[in-house]
Amino acid sequence: MFKTKTKFVFLALATVGSLAITIYILFSINERALSANSEWIAPVLVERADYTKEEIDEIASAVSVNPGDENVNAFVASTHAFYNQTTGFGEISSLNHNDQTEKAIEIVSAVNGYLKEEEGDLNQDLHDIKFIALHYIEHGSTGDVQKLHRYFHDLDIGLNRYGAYDKVWGVTAVLGNGE
Repeated sequence: MFKTKTKFVFLALATVGSLAITIYILFSINERALSANSEWIAPVLVERADYTKEEIDEIASAVSVNPGDENVNAFVASTHAFYNQTTGFGEISSLNHNDQTEKAIEIVSAVNGYLKEEEGDLNQDLHDIKFIALHYIEHGSTGDVQKLHRYFHDLDIGLNRYGAYDKVWGVTAVLGNGE
């Protein structure tokens, strides 16, 4: 009844048509799912304050007259505890950026005071921590919070013999590469 050439044309058209319909359905289902399930959509950082370059420079140069902790060891331990509480066990995926920004400002202030007292590898780590905290204040990157947590974790092990979790990330000069 139909020639072989005509059969192939109909088969090709049917294949292309079913492929087009399948792609359309997949994309429309995906869009509906994403709009219906807000967990799939990354939250906008609307609650995070924006800082001007001048404000960040002011924060960076602010000298801590009296850090809240009596020494750098206590500062490291209390800051590590803060990060364990706010980022540990999957909490990093739901950060309160206002709290993290306030903590980053506190870190910069305290580090400015401790930089005058500390030397060597610890001084280098404090400089690195200050840089990361300032970067977080400016950009609000979750990766910066993770880096800060790892620095304070390794420093807590190196300075205070923290032993609740013995993995060393190898990010500090104090502990070297963690070996």
